[in-house]
Amino acid sequence: MTRILLVIIISFIFPFTACSENMPTFKDSFPDGRPKLRWSFFPYFNLDNLEGMKDSGAPDGDNGIGVLRNTNVGGFASLSYAVTGQTARFYLEAMVYCPVTEGDKGPLSGIAFLIDSIKGSFYRFLCDFKTSDPTLNLAYVGLDTRNYPVYLKFWNAREIPGGVPKKSGWHKMAVRVKDGKVTAYWDGKELKGGPFQADKIPRGFAGVYANYVGGLGEAVTKVDGFTLREE
Repeated sequence: MTRILLVIIISFIFPFTACSENMPTFKDSFPDGRPKLRWSFFPYFNLDNLEGMKDSGAPDGDNGIGVLRNTNVGGFASLSYAVTGQTARFYLEAMVYCPVTEGDKGPLSGIAFLIDSIKGSFYRFLCDFKTSDPTLNLAYVGLDTRNYPVYLKFWNAREIPGGVPKKSGWHKMAVRVKDGKVTAYWDGKELKGGPFQADKIPRGFAGVYANYVGGLGEAVTKVDGFTLREE
């Protein structure tokens, strides 16, 4: 009886500690090119959907990655999300293959979150490593902005931990959303300036984004180790 009373008291004093281990976590590492989660295309874009692909160079070593292309309409943005249920407080991370391209045209790759598939809006965190003006950037996109990004923050070469990559490669990109604000992370390090206001969408899905800027062109976003943890 004394032990039961002690457990009840601890649960009242430390409610978040008592429940933290039960918070849902959704993962997809695409082993041997087979997605583990169910993925859906964003209905307001190209209708491209993320697919699994075998890749012996997968960063987690399981011979598979996820791939999102923008080829259905020939160069517009693509967005695909994991059908896990919508959430408002979470940590999202993924290994993203960030391309480094010459000049002022090229593909954009990254993760998306607070995706509202009904109203057609979302936030995205991207690597945009065109040599003319390489940045990481965070933005809101929606039908209310005619799908033009409203930028929350740019991080330039001096602000990116480790600097701008000199060649294309895998990097860990992550965001944490809490109380309508978002904090961004690059290769495990928090990026300066946050948290940023992200309260235009109260809750939503998480997924992967691909686009091409500077005209029409093919973009491919490769991901691995996709992890969504409610907090």
